[in-house]
Amino acid sequence: MNPDAATAARPRANRSIRAETPSTPPAADAPDTSVERPSAPVTGPRRKARGPGVRARLSVVAAKARAALPVLYAAAALALMGVAGREGQRWLVTTDHFAARDVVVHGARRTEQSEILRAAHIDDTRNVLSIDCEAAARSIEQLPWVQRARVSRRLPGHVEVTVEERTAVALVAAGPLYLAGGDGTLFKRATPSDPEDLPVITGIAREAFEHDAPSAREAVRDALALLSDVEASAVGAPLRVDEVHREATGDLSLVVDGAQVWLGRGPYRAKLTRLRVVLRELDRRALHAGEIHLESDRHPERVTVRLASR
Repeated sequence: MNPDAATAARPRANRSIRAETPSTPPAADAPDTSVERPSAPVTGPRRKARGPGVRARLSVVAAKARAALPVLYAAAALALMGVAGREGQRWLVTTDHFAARDVVVHGARRTEQSEILRAAHIDDTRNVLSIDCEAAARSIEQLPWVQRARVSRRLPGHVEVTVEERTAVALVAAGPLYLAGGDGTLFKRATPSDPEDLPVITGIAREAFEHDAPSAREAVRDALALLSDVEASAVGAPLRVDEVHREATGDLSLVVDGAQVWLGRGPYRAKLTRLRVVLRELDRRALHAGEIHLESDRHPERVTVRLASR
């Protein structure tokens, strides 16, 4: 038999066709094994109740805000200057909003407050931004009793003036009587309202202050140094020095209880000690001296006393 014919006569094997089996639905009573994730709860911002601590912090913030108002004023002023230019600057130094309504003066005892403010050209209508503090201080220092002055300002309308006044330690007879400070400067002509219970320094001409003021002040300081020695000694307690006289040679003398005490040149501490001994002896004998000579440097142990005539 022909092989090809045999092959053709062989019946073909049937191809198996697999039918898709539909998925079986889960039984109605089968348990649900899927896990459902809980959704995040929807929450809003919680508002905490204000306790005492919160109120305290708020009060501190409010206080700081009030303290910052002057800075805000200044910042607003500077901003306005930048925007408005010259017109804004003119408005800043003329507006009544910055008028000097709060003016305080410290340290003035001899000088009236009105006199100080008048010298500085400050009144309640003056804009504080128009005040040149350094120039105002220099003007105040031209007043006789004022040695140093300082002027400061704070927005919106506060001005503070601090002065340091001189202390008068003696009167200097340079023609009229002048008040002298501790540095030897004659700062004011004496008037009836000025202190009168001060020792008087004589023998220094007014022309000396006009032609050679440093030397004249040095002469005044020499006399003041002698007064300091008197106060530091036992003589200064019971005695009152009425006058310190300076000779053209530079020698100094005192007027004590009506007696002229010649001391010559310094140092004076040892001479004042001898003066104390002499005065005690005179008091013991109930005698009054007209002149006491202690000026000898060659023989410092010698004391000459001339009694006052009765």
